[in-house]
Amino acid sequence: MTFNENLIREAAYFNWQNAGCPMGQDEYFWNMAIEQIYGKKALSMGCNASSTKKTSSSKKSSSSKAKTTKAKK
Repeated sequence: MTFNENLIREAAYFNWQNAGCPMGQDEYFWNMAIEQIYGKKALSMGCNASSTKKTSSSKKSSSSKAKTTKAKK
């Protein structure tokens, strides 16, 4: 199964924002996004945060967006 990492990242970021931007739950929101996009079957096949390619730049982009959002408030 091929995953669209940008689509997952955007969904995870949206879910994270809607949850109030809790820290330390990146895998939870990443897996939630995979499940929302590809269904539970993807997670049951072992396609979760630890098995998908998630680079440090993806974490940086999310955290920099969060800092920008907080700064604007």
